[in-house]
Amino acid sequence: MLVTRAIESTTRLSNRLTASTDSSSWANPGGESSCSVCSRTLLVRHASKKASVVSHSRQHSIEPVSRSGTSSGRQSPSIAVRSSGYEPRTSSWTRRYSPDASIALVGIRGTGLSTLAVMAAGALGFRLFDADQHFYQSTGLSRAQYKAQHGISKYRREEMNSLHTMLLHNPLKAVIVCGPGAVEASGQALVSRYAQTHPVVYIARNVTDVQRYLRVWSTEKITELVQLSASTLRSLSNFEFVNLYDLAGKGTDDTSRSGHHSPKSLTLKQVENDFLHLVHFLAGHDVHRSSQAAQHSLSGIPLEARPFTYAVTLPISGVETFCAETRMIDVSADAVELVVPLSALLPSGSDFDHSTADYISRQFYTLRRHTQLPIILNVQAHASRPSTEPVDLNCYLNALHHALRCAPEFLCVELRLDPDAIRDLVAVKGDSKLIAQSTAVRSSPSSWDAPEREAEVRLAEDLGADVVRITQEAISLADNFAVRHFVDRLQASGSHKIPIIAYNTGRMGQMSRYLNSVLSPVTDLALENHTTDPSSSFLLTPRQAQRALYSSLLLDAMYFGIYGDNVAQSLSPAMHNAAFRFCGMPHDYRVFEHATMLELKTLLKDPHFGGASITAPFKSEVMPMVDFISAEAKAIGAVNTVIPLRTPDVSSLLDRNMAGPAVALFGDNTDWMGIHTCVRRNLSPINAVKRRTVGLVVGAGGMARAAIFALARLGVQHILVHNRTLQRAEAMIEQFRGIDFRNTNTDTNTVENGAAAAATAAFPTISIIKDKTDAWPEQVSHPTIIVSCVATKTVDGQSSADTRLPSDWLGSPTGGVVVELSYTPLETPLLKQVRSLEEQGWIAVDGLQILPQQGVMQFELFTSRKAPVKVMLAEVMKSCRRTSIIGAGATSTTTPESRN
Repeated sequence: MLVTRAIESTTRLSNRLTASTDSSSWANPGGESSCSVCSRTLLVRHASKKASVVSHSRQHSIEPVSRSGTSSGRQSPSIAVRSSGYEPRTSSWTRRYSPDASIALVGIRGTGLSTLAVMAAGALGFRLFDADQHFYQSTGLSRAQYKAQHGISKYRREEMNSLHTMLLHNPLKAVIVCGPGAVEASGQALVSRYAQTHPVVYIARNVTDVQRYLRVWSTEKITELVQLSASTLRSLSNFEFVNLYDLAGKGTDDTSRSGHHSPKSLTLKQVENDFLHLVHFLAGHDVHRSSQAAQHSLSGIPLEARPFTYAVTLPISGVETFCAETRMIDVSADAVELVVPLSALLPSGSDFDHSTADYISRQFYTLRRHTQLPIILNVQAHASRPSTEPVDLNCYLNALHHALRCAPEFLCVELRLDPDAIRDLVAVKGDSKLIAQSTAVRSSPSSWDAPEREAEVRLAEDLGADVVRITQEAISLADNFAVRHFVDRLQASGSHKIPIIAYNTGRMGQMSRYLNSVLSPVTDLALENHTTDPSSSFLLTPRQAQRALYSSLLLDAMYFGIYGDNVAQSLSPAMHNAAFRFCGMPHDYRVFEHATMLELKTLLKDPHFGGASITAPFKSEVMPMVDFISAEAKAIGAVNTVIPLRTPDVSSLLDRNMAGPAVALFGDNTDWMGIHTCVRRNLSPINAVKRRTVGLVVGAGGMARAAIFALARLGVQHILVHNRTLQRAEAMIEQFRGIDFRNTNTDTNTVENGAAAAATAAFPTISIIKDKTDAWPEQVSHPTIIVSCVATKTVDGQSSADTRLPSDWLGSPTGGVVVELSYTPLETPLLKQVRSLEEQGWIAVDGLQILPQQGVMQFELFTSRKAPVKVMLAEVMKSCRRTSIIGAGATSTTTPESRN
């Protein structure tokens, strides 16, 4: 009966598809409805084996595992196995690939396959193969034309030949958009084999958006097709991506703090960010420190290895509310733990199905769209309190395996599962990290000292977990000291390598949670009125947790400052002090205005001095004073951030917020990071950096050197420099001669951030355009990235310098981005010129956006905490209004060389 109904259902859809080849050609180029044919085969195969699966499943159950790994006499809630409507756990993907492995995309038309492929190919420097274009190039005909001339049988053979050629002839450095042949029976087998050694990504999209884009058929018909095709497309892919194009253009912050709306050319920017996050993950890059992100000297340290990190606990039902509430405010946690309670999503006894999988994927990518934080996916087999009713193990495991398709940074798994089930997850987790978790039963006041606790850590490590998390409910204050003794004892023994998360739950356990160093659970003010979980009322916010650490004298109040000879009007103190207050830190940021470097040496003797922002003219002069220097600062030839170290090596660079005598000095440069970040965020997808991309830097001072370095790190291979003094421009170019921007480490006293990603230009071509009267060189493409480093000041409400560029230099047919480093006046002649060209795709970035971005990096180096970017940007704007930088009355002088 199941088989008959499956055939009848698929046949009805097949008839609808073939009834109108014109309208159905979007789903299958050429008008053929092979998608429905393969769906029928899949449904029949699934239906015919379901009974045997159920029969086989009933032979299995899971016995609770004791803390020593053997069968326990104490029974946890039983977990019975039943079959599932969607079983990703039966797939055998390893999700381990060569960094150069080609990436294949599958999905129905209208989901954005071609656009996403262009983005991925550009970001990775891969070749692009699109099934439609490949078919036309190999046959000289479109799919519809070929089928009309040669018939359906030859068309199918040619389609399979095309798919075979694209996949098997391009195993490396290619992004491949698979056509309709991928869902034919033979195509499925081919793509599935390909997925054993390559990432194959299923692209999904909201049905309404597909219909709006294609403008054919009703949403009901498209929904039916999506439902039939989803099982096939998931069965032959190992990752999936939800294209939230319907949200693109609305943005997380449509208006800049300077009051200018985001240009139309940035409409696809968020889609690009979303997809490239996944793409870099697939390529084995650390997505939070890839070539697309500026990196400081702490960027390479894994989140679980940093001290006092926090994960905000977010139920999946609250994702959209959380995203809306945090749209304009900072989330001060280091990660988001997305809690998926299966008991709330599925009726009792139900199988894990595609509808539930769709919901999880969409909520995951909605969260990814609105936060750049790592995501911890925690699929719960039980509700907030364990139930005595049977829980479907098969459903739980399928949900875990589906979660890996979304490529979360972390995935939680119950340590009490059968060890083989955990090993299966470890084998297919790819670069996702597994947190093995256990909610322990408190049997006595000394439960944390019981041997079973250490056995859990040993078991998690033996099974291949990356992190272990053990919790129990506290009933007395003594429990909090017991858990700290447990962790300290294990760390002192050196017998376990994986990070340990251990804390008590409940009201009495709050102390243990702020003392826990790794990914402590926290809440956020945005969730206060939107959660029904009673346990969340006992969670601290990150600010409360930080205040508790300082109040307990575990961390020390420090002071920082800006050091220079003309810094009395600097915006940095207000910006950093606002960030300290937001994060709950009792630190203070001051002004150190001096004419020499002697006073800096005095500051270094103070055990409570935490570091300084160095401005002109001391950025080069301070370099001989530092004992360790970042590779980037050495290459640029300037240090704008110094940090005292409490040990004679760089091991204490992570141990911030602790007083003590300074025994060494570390130097870094964050100027290039601010430029890099602003360019990357404002460069439209159509102007994504490619081999022919050209950048222009105006100026030849220290900030111009930082700009060149930033462009090279972005992958720009052709950089032109314009400066009024030719000799200074030539000297700057000579400084960079022979430097490999992918790896700028040159000696043992240089701190390397890790190898820059493949897109970085190793040896960019840097040349000079001498005069503004010169025409743009014919052999060079027009620039799409321009950084102006010209010093200006406001005189009688006007700019002291005419910073406009020849219109010929702004001749890029796709526009570009212009970054102005000076912010006095805020509206320079160059910015006025660029904003008049907005309809041509040009995007203007004023200097007030640069200052907070480089300050963000300094804050993170000073404190080892994630910076509240929006707070810092808002404070800069507030301070500007206070000091009249914004407004016609401004008379202060601000140059890229004098400002922080």
